Amino acid sequence: MFYSREEIELTLNLYSIAKVHLNDLERKQLINGESNATNFEKNCYHYYSYIINIVHTWINTLLPDEAEIIQKRIIDKNTFDFIAIQLGYANHSSVIRKYKNILNKLSLQEVQEC
Repeated sequence: MFYSREEIELTLNLYSIAKVHLNDLERKQLINGESNATNFEKNCYHYYSYIINIVHTWINTLLPDEAEIIQKRIIDKNTFDFIAIQLGYANHSSVIRKYKNILNKLSLQEVQEC
């Protein structure tokens, strides 16, 4: 299955939220036991796990500098100006161009369905 740039960006943005919710669900399962989990909680667990796994798969296919841009933009929530300063780019438009190229690169990759 291939994803569009918009789907990729939305999934990347969900990553941080998914990690928080997945940690909450895992903590709740430890306390209450997995057998006491509702169907909704089990579905949420699979959904958040899928988002995290797909983002890890995407990041592992990127070059180190590309992965760093994704890390700083999506996970650390930095602006393009701040990323440009941190990574030594001439200006923010260079980072934006590279970011768009990363999204294009990811959109050309086929993702295996669960």
